[in-house]
Amino acid sequence: MILHIGYHKTATSWLQRQVFANPLSPLRTIGKLGDDHPIRQLVRARPLDFDAAAHRARIEALIRPILDESLVPVISWERLSGHAVSGGYDSKELADRLHAVFPEGKVLAVIREQRAVIVSSYKQYVMGGGRAPVEEFLEPPGSRNMRLPAFDLRFYEYEHLLGHYQSLFGRDAVLVLAFDQFIREPAAFVSAICAFAGRAASDRLLASLPYDYVRRPSHSALELSIRRRGNAFARSELNPVPALDSKLLRRIMKTAEHVSTARLVPEQVRAKHEAALRATVERIIGDRYRESNRRTAELAGLDLAGYGWPV
Repeated sequence: MILHIGYHKTATSWLQRQVFANPLSPLRTIGKLGDDHPIRQLVRARPLDFDAAAHRARIEALIRPILDESLVPVISWERLSGHAVSGGYDSKELADRLHAVFPEGKVLAVIREQRAVIVSSYKQYVMGGGRAPVEEFLEPPGSRNMRLPAFDLRFYEYEHLLGHYQSLFGRDAVLVLAFDQFIREPAAFVSAICAFAGRAASDRLLASLPYDYVRRPSHSALELSIRRRGNAFARSELNPVPALDSKLLRRIMKTAEHVSTARLVPEQVRAKHEAALRATVERIIGDRYRESNRRTAELAGLDLAGYGWPV
């Protein structure tokens, strides 16, 4: 069993669609994660209601047909590493649950340089309904009572969660890859995952994969700026109490958002907004991850400095 925990924005969807569902692959995902899927139930269960044996029984029913085909079952969901918007508050809880259900499993994690992944995470937050400007998203107000989880920069200090997985499953049962490896050497990236699962990636599989495949282009910072303001008029998980729930205003803002992506807006205007977003993230983060990255590189056996990470 391969337990692919993410992280978010590290080619997870590409792996799920192109490798774990590929008929040429020795790995096979245990199915789409619908609302009633046992993996979603594993994440959703309240701590005092979690029953490892019951979850194991439900998931084994999905694993059995895969094993009958002599393939390696894969559970793949980036939510298993936690979520940036909530600061990974349940990351350790989910690791403990996975170990309780699959102590014999092997864990695959893909990490991404913090400045880049935080920009992507913020964009995902806004597209999901969030209203906070990037400064307030990265530095949310604190509370002595800690009533609600929020974004926490410590979520991207990877060594803490990865070290916990190593303590649970064993160092040799945890493979950590860098997203940079997928970008620079995608065939070697896929081969490493298959080898970790105990199977070799065939030449046919490696030759068939669309390495230049992009699920969708990243939303521009200008588009996000408009969407963030439009989110004030829509109720969502990230904005449960909108200023005004108005379909008309949402349509108006949606039209403005589409205009921002059209050629009517000069490229230099879009580039200016993107540069401003990235500069804000850079200013707030600074060198805070340098020491963490050194520890992560040692723990994972990765040359993060060679990929341009601050170490």
